[in-house]
Amino acid sequence: MTKRIFLSTIKVVLLALLLSLGLIIGVLYEHFQDLRLDELKAATAFVSEGMNESGMDYLEHLEGDNYRITWVGEDGTVLFDNEYNSDEMENHADREEIKEAMENSSGISVRRSSTLSENTLYYAIRQADGTVLRMATA
Repeated sequence: MTKRIFLSTIKVVLLALLLSLGLIIGVLYEHFQDLRLDELKAATAFVSEGMNESGMDYLEHLEGDNYRITWVGEDGTVLFDNEYNSDEMENHADREEIKEAMENSSGISVRRSSTLSENTLYYAIRQADGTVLRMATA
């Protein structure tokens, strides 16, 4: 009988530990996702200011190893991408974050990138000339 009570207690304790661990991981994931978004917003604002000063020249000389940078025209045409040939990329007008940026001046989305094959956080802001600067991080 004592052995049975002991095993039941161990099972309850292990279950409580697993549930607690799951809750902690979920909360931390959300926290770090928010931190990533804040960092991405700051980096995008920084690059946007550089573009306002120097345009395409700024993008071409920028070393954005940690971020994917895409500049999208008003019609959705990719004008610049730091990781892929922009001439070969499809129109981005239907991307959620691009649509939001066109309508509300900024847009956010998280999705599986078809070109990077991983979950990616995207943040886009509309420029004064109507184009959209989008930055992404995995």
